[in-house]
Amino acid sequence: MTLFFALLFSLVVPGAGQIFTGHYGEGIALGLLFALGKSVLLPLVLRVFKVESLKRTLQIFYACNWCYILLISYAVCSAVWHGFYAQQTHVWYAFLFALAVSLGYRNTLNAFVFTALCGRTGVYSILRQKKQSPTEK
Repeated sequence: MTLFFALLFSLVVPGAGQIFTGHYGEGIALGLLFALGKSVLLPLVLRVFKVESLKRTLQIFYACNWCYILLISYAVCSAVWHGFYAQQTHVWYAFLFALAVSLGYRNTLNAFVFTALCGRTGVYSILRQKKQSPTEK
């Protein structure tokens, strides 16, 4: 049963499965990478590499999305692995951590902060383009 809950927590928020099994350092690192990846690390990468063209910006976004996929895959595999050997479980810590990271992930992608870290305007609107459903007119 520990494996199932570790897997479930890790699928909800990367790092929460590690917190559930008692590996706090790894869980916090994964949660921070997940929550702050696109809001802090991505604009800094765009600034460090002095990305100017739209094509190059989209390529960096594409690479960032693959990094997110790898991060989530690693978090799930690691949580299941740690679930095999977990002596104690920490359900409330994992639940509160998942709640905090998911709220942080939703609220950290701010246009002003992203533009300031990136160093140029217009990139945030590319990242946050909203697709309208076919029923919206």
